[in-house]
Amino acid sequence: AVVSTQSTGAVRRVISLTHKQEKILDSSHSLMDSSDSHKNLRSALRSATPPLIPYLGLCVADLTFLIHGNPDKLEGGEINFTKRHLTYKFMDVVRRSQITPYNIAPRDDVITFFNNFSDHLEEEEMWRRSEDIKPRRRRG
Repeated sequence: AVVSTQSTGAVRRVISLTHKQEKILDSSHSLMDSSDSHKNLRSALRSATPPLIPYLGLCVADLTFLIHGNPDKLEGGEINFTKRHLTYKFMDVVRRSQITPYNIAPRDDVITFFNNFSDHLEEEEMWRRSEDIKPRRRRG
């Protein structure tokens, strides 16, 4: 969500990032790059130490492909155990990512903020507000 927000034109035009912040954002973009079936993210998740939160979009895509992209039965009517094994491996990765709990104390102010979060803007409104903050330069 942070990478996506920082990439929005309306946000990018009004914020100033330090060189260090730019490097972090570039690294995040590289990690979340969808090319080669999210190769960078898959690699990072394989080497990550729990606790971690798998990227839901990738999980849903993988599970959808497993379930709908593979037949339940083979041509001869036998159960497709390869499909079942791949589904198990997928679920095991999700399970293992949740075994180790986060050692984070709940903060009521953060919980309240997200529970009451309803202030979001459409792209056009964000762009209009960004122009209020930082008007475009008029061409000659």
